[in-house]
Amino acid sequence: MTSNLEGKVAVVTGGSSGLGLATAKRLVEAGAYVFIMGRCQSVFDKAKAEIGERVSAVLGDVANLDDLDTLYTAAENERGGLDIVAASACFVDAFSH
Repeated sequence: MTSNLEGKVAVVTGGSSGLGLATAKRLVEAGAYVFIMGRCQSVFDKAKAEIGERVSAVLGDVANLDDLDTLYTAAENERGGLDIVAASACFVDAFSH
């Protein structure tokens, strides 16, 4: 299934599990290319397999500005920019460390 999101580039923080993963999957189904961001490589590997095509995973923490720069740079370099941002990371985790 595709829609008016064909050719759009999206970022979903926290996109490797839960609501973020569901959001990333739906965006891909609607035609977007999606970058997911999270902190655990093994969870990423499972999420990428579940989402399928049109997804890149960037390891990082949304509470770290350098990691957010890395995410934006990946979208810029690989896809020429960014159209959609879905902030779905759980910030409670950021404060528990």
